[in-house]
Amino acid sequence: MPTTTGMKGGGYYDANSREQRSASQAFLPWLETAVAELPEPSPHQQSWNLLDIGSSEGANAISTTEQLITWLRKRSELPVWAFFDDLPTNDFNQMFLNLFPAGKPVITANDIYTAAIGGSAFERLVPPASLHIATTFNAIGFFETRPAASLPGFILPMLPNLRAPRDGVQVSEDELIPFQKQAHQDLCHFYRARAAELVPGGKLLVQIFGRNETHSTGHGIIDVLSDALLDFVEADLLPRSFYEEFLFPASYRNTAELIAPIENEPDLTAAFRVDQLDARDVPVPFNDVFAENEDRAAWAKSYTGFLRAFTEPVLAAALPEYLPQENTVDKIYQRIDRLLQDHPDRYEFHFISIATLLTRL
Repeated sequence: MPTTTGMKGGGYYDANSREQRSASQAFLPWLETAVAELPEPSPHQQSWNLLDIGSSEGANAISTTEQLITWLRKRSELPVWAFFDDLPTNDFNQMFLNLFPAGKPVITANDIYTAAIGGSAFERLVPPASLHIATTFNAIGFFETRPAASLPGFILPMLPNLRAPRDGVQVSEDELIPFQKQAHQDLCHFYRARAAELVPGGKLLVQIFGRNETHSTGHGIIDVLSDALLDFVEADLLPRSFYEEFLFPASYRNTAELIAPIENEPDLTAAFRVDQLDARDVPVPFNDVFAENEDRAAWAKSYTGFLRAFTEPVLAAALPEYLPQENTVDKIYQRIDRLLQDHPDRYEFHFISIATLLTRL
């Protein structure tokens, strides 16, 4: 069973994902080069086939796909199949509204065909050797399944942020081992599925939230979520057992971990060549606005919306059934907003975007 049902729907994710778009756009120049390097179409090739994995409601994915189509049209006038994937529980209604606003296709180039796929990123999604380009942005950091391990001292499988200490929040290196093994296994599953789907010479761009030598994307966002939950525990609004059992199911990898399966698993070493690998501390729109106007309330509101877009589905599913769920969820994010306004330095946020571009051998 997946560890998340997807992002917050009803247009909420699209409206609160400028930061994710910033993180993905940093690597779009790689895709322009990748398109130029694709093998020449064979006489029997009938289309270019694209797959975006973890498309959510689609606004960001559609924008990237439109850019890919522009570059592909410089190669040939072949028709294009553009596939958008996410979990079956994703808000595909919103995705189709984005693809066909007012009933007309948003991608206006000729001979473009779009389809949505419900399926896990860690499994096969299309027929073998059928894809020319596959992309994924800010998606496969979520665990495929939850490891059979506990982490009672924190809500994220990562060492706590030294800049935001709190009594009782602690994680040992040994406690992290099962989660690190799971993260590696998940990547192996992901890469093997894409190896089966890509044609020889096909390209795979993997971008994900991660960490570098000084910052983690998990710092700030998970600190404030953890503090809000602990505040509710201390006010007897949530049981202590909830905090001890709750886990935000994400891995914040570094660049070495992102390509470790390619370097260490013989079948994947034979399947892929690493063309590009990098980690970037990308611009965060709500931080940039805050630096200009110093409006704490506006910054906290945008920060909370960004955080809620991808954490609420996980949190809401984990809350005890006896609680008035919607009311409790709203109050937790109201508390997060208050904490951000009161302690902006404690919850400093950096979006560390890590990516690799691979070629199918």
